[in-house]
Amino acid sequence: MFDGAEGIQMAFWTCRETAPSAAHVHDFDEYMVDVQGCYTLILDGKRVPLQAGEEYFIPRGLVHSGEVIADTRTIHAFGGHRADRNTNSS
Repeated sequence: MFDGAEGIQMAFWTCRETAPSAAHVHDFDEYMVDVQGCYTLILDGKRVPLQAGEEYFIPRGLVHSGEVIADTRTIHAFGGHRADRNTNSS
């Protein structure tokens, strides 16, 4: 996770297990790039599979969810605060 100016964030995620993400909405734009594996965005019931090297822009206010296969790596740029850091050092 990288915290930038004015509350923007960049996240570099590796999903260790195949899993869904619940439907949600942001009050800021999101831009994502699939680095490895497959992440399927679900937008208004439409499935948009992203493979390595593909990108997608999700405008603020758009309800979206997704499905990720194990070992998929993605990079996300958020126009606002999306996630808190895990500060557990154990």
